[in-house]
Amino acid sequence: MTKRAGFYRETGGLDAAVGDAPSLRAAVRSSGPSDEDRILAYLESAREIYSTMGARRDALTDDEWIVGSESLLTDGTWIWPIDLVHYVRRHHVALPQELLDHIRANNYTVPVVPDEQARHIFQEEFPDHAPATAPSKAAGFFTWYVPKLDSARAQQLLTHLENAGLSAVHPLTNALFGFRETPVGTREPLMGDGAALAAALADDRYSKAEFTCWMGYDQSLTGIVRRTDETTQSITLRLSDVPAPDREEAVAALVRTLDQDAADCRGFVIDRAGVSASQDWDRILVGTGGHFTVWPDTVGILRDRVGDHPELADSKPTAYGPLDVFHRA
Repeated sequence: MTKRAGFYRETGGLDAAVGDAPSLRAAVRSSGPSDEDRILAYLESAREIYSTMGARRDALTDDEWIVGSESLLTDGTWIWPIDLVHYVRRHHVALPQELLDHIRANNYTVPVVPDEQARHIFQEEFPDHAPATAPSKAAGFFTWYVPKLDSARAQQLLTHLENAGLSAVHPLTNALFGFRETPVGTREPLMGDGAALAAALADDRYSKAEFTCWMGYDQSLTGIVRRTDETTQSITLRLSDVPAPDREEAVAALVRTLDQDAADCRGFVIDRAGVSASQDWDRILVGTGGHFTVWPDTVGILRDRVGDHPELADSKPTAYGPLDVFHRA
């Protein structure tokens, strides 16, 4: 079991939720040990196994941003959030004596952490953090379907998101965080930059990728790209990740994304409240057919498939590229 340090009740997280986290304020010291600079170098040079692209303010002073807050580092024996580096440097917070002894015993040099060990520590930390296969009934979503992505089309998708005001990497750090999953359910952390995400989206070894998509530097929504069959992929952004006052801004940005490649869209559905998430939209829009009994806010269906849906008979569509678009009355 990996040992933990730097998870304080004032900074939130799982330890704080169960009431076991130590106090950050109680750990503050007026000065650090004589080797504090070497300890800091050790802490910030460890292997990063979990990257976040957000930024949080200093929990003690509220006057400084911690970029990448809650990202996790490990030396193979201990794990700590990147925030700990900030708090040691700024406030000289005291580290557990066992960790100090460990750092000094390693002569302030972080051991190499092999990939397999890093994956094991990651899975130990997040045993249940699997990407969702579809939006839950309680989650609003915007999903559209496109031809299978190759490298060029995957990069084009990310460019279209960027042009619309959404970014798959954090604007401050240019870093990506997500997961990729194989058809048999094996999941791996997805880190790096936009090129790493584009490569994963086009890689036949992965059936699904999940990533954080940013509106500005502190507002995000989850993106999920899945292979629905050998020729089609779905792109879903979870609207309910965004506070209600900002949701229409997210919808507008996604419409702008779709507008840039409308000719290739094979269908889409917008459901701000998630009331239609129980419907099999894969089958309805790009699969073997089927009817929907619960209306989303908006649905776009390929024109040659509209006749297969008697539930649309009383609705007047709007043309959108190769699609007819219907709105809930």
